[in-house]
Amino acid sequence: LECWQRLDEPGRMPRSRFGVEFRFGPEPSPPDLPSARARLASPAQRAPRDPRLRLPYRLYIDSETLVEPVHDLTSLRRGDHCLVGLNPVRKVSRLVDAMFTWLATWEVWPLYHHMILWDDVMSVDAQGIPLNGKGEPALICEYSNTPASAFRQLRELGFVHLYQNLAPFQRLPLSDYSDSRHPHGLLRIVRAYSEAERDEIVRRVSVLLENYESYSLWFRNCEHIANATTLSRIGSEHTFRTAGAPSPNSKSNVWVSPQVPHVLFTLVRFSLQLIGAYLLYRLSKYCCDLELALVWPWFREPAEIKRNIALYHLFATTPVALQIAIQLCRAVRALKRNRHRGKVCDEMYRHLLGKEVARAVLVGIGTTTTLVLLPRLMYDLQLNVRSCCVMLVLAYMSSSLLYTLLASAVIRLVLRLKASNAFGTLRVPSSTSRALSM
Repeated sequence: LECWQRLDEPGRMPRSRFGVEFRFGPEPSPPDLPSARARLASPAQRAPRDPRLRLPYRLYIDSETLVEPVHDLTSLRRGDHCLVGLNPVRKVSRLVDAMFTWLATWEVWPLYHHMILWDDVMSVDAQGIPLNGKGEPALICEYSNTPASAFRQLRELGFVHLYQNLAPFQRLPLSDYSDSRHPHGLLRIVRAYSEAERDEIVRRVSVLLENYESYSLWFRNCEHIANATTLSRIGSEHTFRTAGAPSPNSKSNVWVSPQVPHVLFTLVRFSLQLIGAYLLYRLSKYCCDLELALVWPWFREPAEIKRNIALYHLFATTPVALQIAIQLCRAVRALKRNRHRGKVCDEMYRHLLGKEVARAVLVGIGTTTTLVLLPRLMYDLQLNVRSCCVMLVLAYMSSSLLYTLLASAVIRLVLRLKASNAFGTLRVPSSTSRALSM
């Protein structure tokens, strides 16, 4: 299978919006690409999708970036920033692959794997394999690995080599991520690029293929690379190790991964709520001994109880209230900006805004109110203190999960009942791509 697309001869490339002139050295030998037809698509993949189920845009975990589900593989173009549900055991089982795809499609699994399209997808063959203009399997570029490949690498080259090359930056067939019961299971960041800008992104990726640094979960992951190659503006003051190669040391680079602070904040909030659970356990002792109402107002309570109640709300209630308030503010600001720039129509704007406001009211205010009243409920209803501690830790997570499932189900039900698409689409001319991709 010949999947290696040769670059042009070394020479001066024209400047683009990234502001760099690329020069390429000798071309490396083609990598060993896995067979794109090793696992055939299921009948569910090859079956045409219901045209009414064109799901609307959604907001990424940073509450700002617009993401669209990919309904047609032939709409994918080189340089597109795509993502799928993060699957740490990819290709171990088709059932597991389908499960992670389903969870990400229904927005239940908030972690994603990112990739850059290397080829334009011009067609899809009878087996569901996306093909480029030459009739070969369309390729993507990414940091990735599979458990089987990692075990083989560990057995043949040792632990040190596996640790230093946990996930190589490589080109793989796009069909590796369309092998599940869901026809596609792909998402795409909503950005508009001109043809010159797409060529520029592909050239950046080709430089990274020749010279990339080892994978790092926190500092150099697939999302870092995808954002750096598609968003960075390279100027004359760049400090890259190779011509045009994105680097975390460059001030002109967009070297960010919103998933990293999201995971860290979630871990911090969970840790704080564990402390709040311990304080709730201490308050339960006062409830039994003094029969006090541990809810506002508690100004007449003894100083020790005041201190414990204040600390309880600081560690248990405040993190949830702050998270939901920050998410809502970021979402409203981003949606207004996107509507002003024409990236979303009015109907899509109202849908996304209403979805986030409803999330803030039902999940945020509901969970916060429950946590505020939990000490009093524990006293009045004679609840088990261990059950209350579990409720405290899992209240926000479970309510957010329930809301997401209900919202996704309602959206799909509305789309099935309507005879046409319920939401508008992207309305961005190519001439405004520079402003919108910032």
